[in-house]
Amino acid sequence: MTALEDRTIHYIVHGPDGAIRQSGDCALSLLPHYAGIYGEGFKAIEVPADQYRRDIDAHCYVLDGVITSKSAALDVTEYTVRADGFDTVRLALPAGTSVLHAGEIVAIEDNVFEFTTDVLGEHRFSFIAPAGFHHFEVTIHAV
Repeated sequence: MTALEDRTIHYIVHGPDGAIRQSGDCALSLLPHYAGIYGEGFKAIEVPADQYRRDIDAHCYVLDGVITSKSAALDVTEYTVRADGFDTVRLALPAGTSVLHAGEIVAIEDNVFEFTTDVLGEHRFSFIAPAGFHHFEVTIHAV
């Protein structure tokens, strides 16, 4: 093994969707083995020192082989609705977004989240966004 192959590098493993599944440090010679841990379609790449951070998966994803910053899925995350059972909050969401509801992950199939209630108070929802976006929460005030 050469000194170049033995040097320690920062790396990430990402899936076909661009989501970063693993990050860390390893010898350059070991990099090809890391993608194989996850299976077909996963890739392991070296990350330049100036781009690496321990929580890189929370802030970045891989788009066409390039480490890219995630975007916000929504500009506004707080809404108000009348608690009359008719008034509705509708949110257009990125394709592939899911919501955590009653302890389960529910896919939002039509990319639109709708909420109507007749219960006064704050209603909070946690969303799992696709790789290019930060996960996020929405609070809906029912008045």
